[in-house]
Amino acid sequence: MQIGILGSGVVGQQLGLGFLRLGHLVKIGTRNQGKLIEWKKNAGENASTGSFKEAAEFGEIIILASAGTAATAVIDSSGRENFSNKILIDVTNPLDASQGPPPKLASSFGNSAGEQIQKLLPDSKVVKAFNTINAYIMINPKREEGDPDLFISGNDDDAKKQVTQFAEQLGWKSVIDLGDISNAYWLETFAMLWIVYGFKTNNWSHAFKLLKK
Repeated sequence: MQIGILGSGVVGQQLGLGFLRLGHLVKIGTRNQGKLIEWKKNAGENASTGSFKEAAEFGEIIILASAGTAATAVIDSSGRENFSNKILIDVTNPLDASQGPPPKLASSFGNSAGEQIQKLLPDSKVVKAFNTINAYIMINPKREEGDPDLFISGNDDDAKKQVTQFAEQLGWKSVIDLGDISNAYWLETFAMLWIVYGFKTNNWSHAFKLLKK
């Protein structure tokens, strides 16, 4: 399958490597292809880079891994028509860092980034996922104390099943579906809990587990 990734930071790069290891073709879209020279060299022949538009055109499934506050601009640069009828995995967190660390959440109840993106792309199947974990442990996320949970939300059940299957192939033992895209807000606030703890402890390797019994 062809995976288009929008965003060339560590999140996009790490997810790109994960999907390449699963045997998929990956194209990362970026404004600055120079920053991906080393990544592309190490990623192998199934990896490529291009513009946001080229990555969106390429992807049968698209991963939005840009800064959360830049999501709309990245989508517009990619061409909204290139998202039609495709699964869009939204990994973004809308953060306001203008007042220094830790950043503040820049979305609100009923108006999460996930919901805004779904409204922007009504013909796409947006699934919020991978936004509550360090980029370096999005793949094979097992911790010394156990296996964390991955939380997802989205309106399309088949799209969520596809994302769940990808996550399981990437090493996640437990994927918890929180419901429709309105629940992206809780995932974004949950990411803030992860961020606040990280700044307080200067430890960024933590992950969450829902204990059910």
